[in-house]
Amino acid sequence: MIITQQVYNGPLIKERFAYRFIGKKVNPVGDIVAFRAPMYVSDDLIDLEDSLTKDFIYSEDAINFCWEIPNLDKFGAVAFQRWFNTNIATILSRYIDKSINMKGDDLMVQDNFIGSDKVVREVGKCSVSITYSKDNVAIGHTGINIRAGKQAPGFAYSTNMSDDVAISFMEDVISTFYREVNDIFVATSKVIV
Repeated sequence: MIITQQVYNGPLIKERFAYRFIGKKVNPVGDIVAFRAPMYVSDDLIDLEDSLTKDFIYSEDAINFCWEIPNLDKFGAVAFQRWFNTNIATILSRYIDKSINMKGDDLMVQDNFIGSDKVVREVGKCSVSITYSKDNVAIGHTGINIRAGKQAPGFAYSTNMSDDVAISFMEDVISTFYREVNDIFVATSKVIV
């Protein structure tokens, strides 16, 4: 479901959120919402590495995907995040016609560009992502830069998607999410032992 939010600043994924947006149509195998909004997270970081280095999340304009998957522990949450981000990379690569590799949970675009620090680079990070499991429910966020902006780190890559392309991209990712989580559920149901 594509929703409207003014900004992604962290609290949305601090608790289960699907019912708030989807109501009684919550899917028992997981849900996703997407929205286009700036990202700015500094005080509400849940990534210890970012907190220790006093890092922050910033994007002038981004597509934000937030998901909620029941019955996943911490390991399962991270495994799902990396698998899902790999799917996002495959879809995004078609939309921006660039090669994208994964580095952990990061989408790395192979393209020459000039970062906000005026340094010419051959590879840029177009994503931020985090996930965790609370009460056996995985909750996560992946943000994809449309325009990283001058306040973003120099390595931040802007995909520069048009409005129409951004909507199509969100719809394709949402469709892929539901198709795949339903297919995973079916796979868990067909084993005879």
